[in-house]
Amino acid sequence: MIYKAVLTSGVGLLLAVSATAQTNPLPIKKSKNTGLFNITQIGYNAGVGQATYRSDVVLDYRGSVNRFRTTFGYFLNPAVSVGLGFGLDGYHEPSYNTAPLVADVRYYRQPTGNSLFITGNGGYALKLGAGFERGVTTGLHVGYRVIAGRSTNLLFSVGPEAQQIQDARINLIGPGSFEQIESTIWLKSISFNAGFLF
Repeated sequence: MIYKAVLTSGVGLLLAVSATAQTNPLPIKKSKNTGLFNITQIGYNAGVGQATYRSDVVLDYRGSVNRFRTTFGYFLNPAVSVGLGFGLDGYHEPSYNTAPLVADVRYYRQPTGNSLFITGNGGYALKLGAGFERGVTTGLHVGYRVIAGRSTNLLFSVGPEAQQIQDARINLIGPGSFEQIESTIWLKSISFNAGFLF
């Protein structure tokens, strides 16, 4: 009996909200592709793969990357935007932290409405402190934008990325021997990102 009352109340509330929405429609912004914008996103990278420390020292990693990045930019026209992004990336196996500062260029196939897009970025990871590594970073992604409201879009993307780690150190320990190698390595992975375009 209680379930029936709750169900009836819920249906009544849903009908009331639906009727109000139909009589007072909110104007929906069809495109966020004008002027200044911000993109805030989180990401996960998989398949870090091989790292070559020396010609005879190549290690296979099965690690991952967790990411937070925010980009401020400007639409040159409704289909093309440029921006500057900054973020924090945490690599796990191998363990490295980076703070990349990147230039970001995007092309939207449909300037209004839901749309496929392509984005490329490149820059440099800044050494913010002892716990951060420096090096060149680059990425190329394909994604899809979903209109989520009057001033917000959802962005989903996937693509390859590469992060250089300068002065990466590794210790080689063998029977009666110890050697520390310092080298510049590249960590390559596939990135999955989700975020908001404001």
